[in-house]
Amino acid sequence: MKTLFSLGIGLVLCAGLQLMGAQPAASEPTGLLKVEIQQPTSGIVLTGSESSIEVQGGASVYGGVRQVDLILVLDTSSSLKHTDPDGYRLTGAIELVRSLPAWTDIQIGLVSFGRWSKLLSPLSEDRAAVELALRKVGYGSTTNLAGGIDKAVEEFERGAREGSTRVMLIFTDGRSNEKKALAATQRARAEGIAIHSLLLGRDQQGESMLRKIAAANGGSFLVVTDPTKLPAAFRDLRTTGVESVTLSVNGSEPILTTLAMGSFSREVPLERGENHIVATVTTRDGRTHTDTVMVTVRPDGCAELVVQALRDGEPVLSISSRSVEIVMDASRSMWGQLDGESKMAIAKQMLDDALDWLPSDLNLSLRVYGHRHTPAERDCQDTELLVPASADNRGAIRSAIAGLRPKGQTPLGFALEQLSQDFDGVEGERAVVLVTDGIESCGGDAPGAARALQAHGPVPVHVIGFGMGDASAEDLASLRAIADASGGRFVTAGSARELEQALMTTVGTSYSVERGGIRVGAGTLGSGEVIRLPAGNYVVRLGSDPPQEVVVSLESEIRHTVVFRSDSQGTDHSAWRAPADYAWCGGVGVGQESAMATDFAPEPTSEVAPGPPAKAASDTEGARGDVGPSARREGRYALKGGSVEIWRNLRPDRKSDWGVILRRLDGEPGISMIYEGNDRAAAEAAAQAVLATQRD
Repeated sequence: MKTLFSLGIGLVLCAGLQLMGAQPAASEPTGLLKVEIQQPTSGIVLTGSESSIEVQGGASVYGGVRQVDLILVLDTSSSLKHTDPDGYRLTGAIELVRSLPAWTDIQIGLVSFGRWSKLLSPLSEDRAAVELALRKVGYGSTTNLAGGIDKAVEEFERGAREGSTRVMLIFTDGRSNEKKALAATQRARAEGIAIHSLLLGRDQQGESMLRKIAAANGGSFLVVTDPTKLPAAFRDLRTTGVESVTLSVNGSEPILTTLAMGSFSREVPLERGENHIVATVTTRDGRTHTDTVMVTVRPDGCAELVVQALRDGEPVLSISSRSVEIVMDASRSMWGQLDGESKMAIAKQMLDDALDWLPSDLNLSLRVYGHRHTPAERDCQDTELLVPASADNRGAIRSAIAGLRPKGQTPLGFALEQLSQDFDGVEGERAVVLVTDGIESCGGDAPGAARALQAHGPVPVHVIGFGMGDASAEDLASLRAIADASGGRFVTAGSARELEQALMTTVGTSYSVERGGIRVGAGTLGSGEVIRLPAGNYVVRLGSDPPQEVVVSLESEIRHTVVFRSDSQGTDHSAWRAPADYAWCGGVGVGQESAMATDFAPEPTSEVAPGPPAKAASDTEGARGDVGPSARREGRYALKGGSVEIWRNLRPDRKSDWGVILRRLDGEPGISMIYEGNDRAAAEAAAQAVLATQRD
């Protein structure tokens, strides 16, 4: 549907035309001043790639600013052969028609008058038809102005649109029957038609008559003494009484628009966030009026990164030989219940199922602790390698799992100390997945053992805290320390499904994503993880044997899939792109990015005593709720007037170990949640992503 743009009903020449022989009427018309921005509509949201927008609309002193019905009423008397022998009036009328912007909603008609009046072109949006009719205008004899006015009124009654602004533009070079012309003017006025006129020459009687018509009708009147100035006079006609329309964005310096019969247009620059666009119309007598629309430019959406691997054309968890040892908690606490089942029963079923989907070429081994002696026996060396590393030992692992019965202590440190001999002679990638529901109970140094394991090459220890919903922040921190000491990941799981997901995110080869030497993301092959980052250049480092890396250039709202390939010919990588759904990058919402400072000062990591519980401010981020009393801030990056903060145990009510918040500017109460989950590396990556977004 065609958008309706505003056109005024009164038509006058700009003041500059006086220098070219055009003389305006003595009095300025008055009426209700209006201005309206028709495009863009208020409230629209644009992508971050938009830096400017075309603003269109209209201004008027008389009538509405939506639709105009205009009829040109042209004198064809024989005197014009002498006063305008070269047909400048027709050239001017054609230029007027051509000057109207294509987007304006206007109907134009054409009436000629000499002795007789003729409708040469009915009211329509067909401007080409009007131009063709103008080219065929001939000459008549006498000047019957009243007949021309009446013919135009008839056409308005027939073809004008309901509620439109009705404008009649008369051109003549001489006198006519004044009494009849004024009577016709009254009939036009009764129909709500504004009459504006151009007089060519210096006929005093004709000028007097046209001034009376203008006064009776509220229209405008100009005298043009030089016929060569007629094209400019027609072309520069404007809305009655309107001197200018300017545009301003967020209080910027006014920008002058282009006016054509009351319609205005101009491209204006946009900023990130909210843009308040104000159109100000100024009349020739100094009155002003405004209209405002609001356009929002959202921040650039995140780029998405997915990392996959193929070996001999098949999806794999690693492109090189990989050995994963599962260390299983079989201490007495594994009798604890989740949804009516013991944690041990759930873990056993999950591991049994996992053996079906884990790749057949993955070397697996199984170590258990706490399965042989009761707590009373206090056996702090109760651990055993039940199944050594092999690619064809699934049956043995199933049998070993089926026979487990929870009994004793949790000698985590001692169990991890045995891993070096478990991996003795094992080539290629090595990793450990520790599934436990409790902390060290024998005084061992589990983080120290995990750190020592790295002496002969990387062996990340991934820790899955299973069924630890009631655990304290200190207990969770002690398990997290094991993963941190070895470059592993710490995740929690509170159900069978979450346990399976946790295993999927830990058994594959780890990879990291870096920018400028800073780790901003991490994941594992086969997990299907999607990492969202600001657009830019990154390095993906795959922890294979030997390590692989690739530089990727990420684009906003594009998913970039990197595939590492391995076959008999060696290893390589490829990539492809696809559109991605829009997501705020780093959790920075519309309007926040442009308001935030762009220079950052990272502060030292520190733990601080928590203050009173604070309400999260962002419903849209799903982050409403209390900060737990045991929450500790692990890191803070200062912004001018705010901060990005990494918290431990931020939302225990949602069993979330880590949270990243954006503390609002100018001391506003509350916070906005950026990240909420159980992965410390992901939390740090989320914080860095916000910083990277602002640096860009």
